[in-house]
Amino acid sequence: MLILHRIKESIKLRTLNKVFHSALSPYISKIVDAFGVQTTVKKKSTSIVTWLHPVDGWLKLNTDGSLADDPGGYGALIRNSNGDYITSLAGRLDLPSINLLELKAIEQGVLLGSSICAHKLWIECDSTTALAWLNGRGNTPWTAIRSLRNIHPYLDQLEDWKATHIHREGNSPADILAAFESMRGESIFLPGQLWNELAEAIEKDRQATGYKRVK
Repeated sequence: MLILHRIKESIKLRTLNKVFHSALSPYISKIVDAFGVQTTVKKKSTSIVTWLHPVDGWLKLNTDGSLADDPGGYGALIRNSNGDYITSLAGRLDLPSINLLELKAIEQGVLLGSSICAHKLWIECDSTTALAWLNGRGNTPWTAIRSLRNIHPYLDQLEDWKATHIHREGNSPADILAAFESMRGESIFLPGQLWNELAEAIEKDRQATGYKRVK
């Protein structure tokens, strides 16, 4: 009886919000009902994420970082207002956190933009933390200061720039680059050097394909 009492109390503590995901199994639901815990079902919501073209005169830089392998990876690519591919890079680097890799991707992407004489640059990534550091919001750790000091002088030379968030579903080409299997260091890819997976993802974005996001 003591064990059953503890189970019942545990379930009640975990359901203070009276919310369960719709994925709750029928078996667990029966147990919850047996203990008299009132619940409501939180249904998953879906939305469509679309990569947006920059306006004429702007270039768009998409970036991403990855800790899926050791060392971690980062990727960045630049496209024009038609969604046409201009250039990209992928690199490997030992960094202690995913957010630092995301910031490194922005840093190297901005340098890449400078190398092709970008005038107006729209930076887009799926890391809200890296964007907060870049835009000077929140507490920035000392480990991010070096990258930020490298980034901002180049941004200051631009006619205009902005940095916004995109959900990972709409950031597929940058994600592919961040996962690129290469030796330590960095590689730059010209238009004729794209492999099928990356080329197809870029073309889908160019055609404004919508990607389903479930949360």
